[in-house]
Amino acid sequence: MAKNIVVIGAGFAGVYATKRLSKHFKSNPDVHITLIDRHSYFTYLTQLHEVATDRVDPESIQYDLQRIFHSHKNVSLVTDTVTQVDKENKKVIAENGTYDYDSLLISMGGEPNDFGTPGVKENGFTLWSMEDAIRLRNHISEIIRAGAIERDPQKRRSMLTIAVCGSGFTGAETVGELIDYRKVLANQYKLELNEIKIVLVEAAPAIINMLDRTNAAHAESYFKKNNVEILTSSAITQVNKDNIEIKGHDPISTNTLIWTAGVKTNHVADEFGIEAGRGGRLITNEYLQAKGFEDKSIYVAGDDANATEKGAERAVPQTAQEAENEAIVASNNIISDIEGRKEYEEFKDKNMGFTVSFGARYGIAQVFGGKRVRGWLATIMKHFTNFIYFTRISSGYYLWKYILDEFFWVRNGRTVFSYHTSRRANVLWAVPLRIFFGLSLFIDGLANMNGGNPWIITQHGGAGWLEAVLGCLIFFGLFTFIANLIVICLFFFTMMSTTTLWVPFVAFALLNGSGRSFGLDYWVVPKIQKSWGRARYGVPQPIYTRK
Repeated sequence: MAKNIVVIGAGFAGVYATKRLSKHFKSNPDVHITLIDRHSYFTYLTQLHEVATDRVDPESIQYDLQRIFHSHKNVSLVTDTVTQVDKENKKVIAENGTYDYDSLLISMGGEPNDFGTPGVKENGFTLWSMEDAIRLRNHISEIIRAGAIERDPQKRRSMLTIAVCGSGFTGAETVGELIDYRKVLANQYKLELNEIKIVLVEAAPAIINMLDRTNAAHAESYFKKNNVEILTSSAITQVNKDNIEIKGHDPISTNTLIWTAGVKTNHVADEFGIEAGRGGRLITNEYLQAKGFEDKSIYVAGDDANATEKGAERAVPQTAQEAENEAIVASNNIISDIEGRKEYEEFKDKNMGFTVSFGARYGIAQVFGGKRVRGWLATIMKHFTNFIYFTRISSGYYLWKYILDEFFWVRNGRTVFSYHTSRRANVLWAVPLRIFFGLSLFIDGLANMNGGNPWIITQHGGAGWLEAVLGCLIFFGLFTFIANLIVICLFFFTMMSTTTLWVPFVAFALLNGSGRSFGLDYWVVPKIQKSWGRARYGVPQPIYTRK
C-alpha cells in the first residue's frame, strides 16, 4: 500500500530530514516524499547577514532544491504556500493544491518577533529572509551614500548611524559584519571611518547570553575595540523614521534599525490548531510528535518546535545545530511510523557547543563541553560546521560552491584569508607563459616519439604522444586546468627529467585558469558546465510542481 510523507518547509531541518527519509526508502517504491516550500530554493539563513552587508551575493546562499534532490526519485518538490493542515482527513492544504499524508513533518521555520514594539514593522529592518537581506543591503548602501553628502549635522548623524537591536547570534554576527563593511563604505563614499557609527542595543544586562561570560566579555571587548557603542539593559520602546526611543536613555538618531531581538514560529503554523508555547513554538512530546492529538503522525522540527529533552525545564535554542538534531529524531520516528514498528526515539539535546563569527577574521567558539577558541581559528571552525551540513545532505556541488563563494570570490578581501585568496586577479598575464609551456611540451613530445633527445620527459614508452597532446591542450587553452594537473601528476610519477624541476611549478601556476582569459576554455568550459548541469540537475525553475 502506497505511503505518503509530506515535509513542510525546506530549511535546515526540512532538507536534512527529507534527505534521510529519501535515502532510507530509496528501494521502497510504495513510499513517496513531498517537500513543500514557498521558494524553489533553500536559503542558508545563518549567512543572511553576509548578504545584508554585501559580503556575498544573494545567489551565494540560495541552494536550488532540484540540485540538492536531483538523484532522489522518490522526492517531489512543490513550490507552494501552505495555509492549513486538515488533521482529520490527513491533508496539507496549500494555495495551489492539496497533498495527502500518512506522516507529516512541520519545519516551516520562524519569523521575527517584535514583541509588539511600535514602529518596528514600519521603520525597522528585520533579517529573516532573502527579501529582508536584500532590502537591508540596498538601504545601507543608499543611506550611507546620501549621508556622506548631507550638510545638516543632525540629519547626517542619523543617516550615518546603524543600530542593531538584540545581541543573540544573529545580532552579534551582524555587528561583526558591519565592522568590516564600514571600512568598505567609508572608502567608497570618502568618509572618516568613525563617522559611520554602529550601536548595539540589548535589553538584557549582558550581550550574547548563549555564550559563557568569559567568551561574551571577549566579544564585547572586540566590539568596543572597533568603536561599537554597546547599550545593555536598554529596551527599545518606539522605532521612528529617524530615531529610536529607549527606556531610561536618550533617543538615538538613526535611519537604520536592524531588529534581531527575537524569533517566533511562522504565523501560518498558528492556524494548524497545535498547542503552542513560548514564542508560538509548537508543543511536542519527547518523540517530537505534536502534542494533544490522538493521531501521532504529525511531527515538528526546527524553529517551529518547542523541542524539550525529557526532564528538562526549557526547550533547546532555535539554532541550525538543534534543527539538524531534531531532523534526525523526527525522520527516524517517521520511518518507524511508515514501517509500522512504533519504536520511537526520544529527543535528546546533543548540543556540541557554538561557533560565532564576527566578520571575516574574528570569531569565538565554545565547544566540546565548554572549551574556548577565539580569533582566526574560531572563524575557521565556523566554516567547518557549514562543511559538515553540506556533507550531511550529500551535496558536494554546494560544498564546492560554498568554498568558492566564501574563500575565493569575495569582494574587498572579506574572507578569513584576506586578499591572499579573494583577490580576483586578471590571469591574462599568464597567457604568454601558457603558450610557451604548451609549445615546449609539444616539441618535446614529438622528439620523444621520433627517438630524438627529449629534455622535459625522459624516454618512456608511450609518453611522447601524451606529452604532445598535453602540450596542444595547454597551448590552445583547452581544458587548461586538467591538462596542467596531469603534468603535475606525471612529474611525481617520476616520468620527468630531474633537470626540469621547474615544470611542476609552472604547471601549478597555470592552474589559475589562463585558458578562460585568452584560449578555447573561454567558450568551451562555460558551455560544458551549462550542458552538464542541465543534464545532471535539470533546468532550474522559479517554481516546482508535484509530478
